[in-house]
Amino acid sequence: MSPAYVLEPTYDTLRRRLFAGVWPSGQRLEAARLATELGVSMTPVRDSLNRLAGERLVHSSPGEGFQVPLLSETELRALIDWHRALVGIALGRRRTITISRDLPQGHDGIGERTAILFTVIAGAAGSLELHWALGNAAARLGCYRRHEENVLDGAHAELAALEALVREGKRAGLARAIDRYHDRRHAVAGDLVHAARYAGSSDA
Repeated sequence: MSPAYVLEPTYDTLRRRLFAGVWPSGQRLEAARLATELGVSMTPVRDSLNRLAGERLVHSSPGEGFQVPLLSETELRALIDWHRALVGIALGRRRTITISRDLPQGHDGIGERTAILFTVIAGAAGSLELHWALGNAAARLGCYRRHEENVLDGAHAELAALEALVREGKRAGLARAIDRYHDRRHAVAGDLVHAARYAGSSDA
């Protein structure tokens, strides 16, 4: 096992890349190549990939190594529904939500920006389990969220509107907008699967 001071930054970097959708679905994740890119040995990369596989963020199979999960249209719709359910739990039945801090401005594309938004919503619920579950779903959705701006009209404007509603803290309006958000992605799940699967190898 790698020492924590090497393992944790390596794990965090790989997980953030999944959030941002850096790799297309099905992309093989070669430990040697990643180790060279990150300037570390193979051991922390392998340890991180095994940890991510345990969290279902990457897929591992004998003889095939590690790869970004390759979801079917049905599986992606199920994951979108799961994300919707988790956000619904986070919002609960409260009439208002309290955001204790401003939404972070720094992000690496629409995937991480979206993950930050829903992480803030989960944080308002005060549940570490919910926070972890939404983060896990966000990382699994990353390579699909990256393509929303090409598949969906006004994806960035929609996200900005959701961010504004979060800052206002009015649960009812936010809940309706989040339902529309998930409905739109549910409707184009097939297009998102296709876009993520056939993304150029330059994204790797």
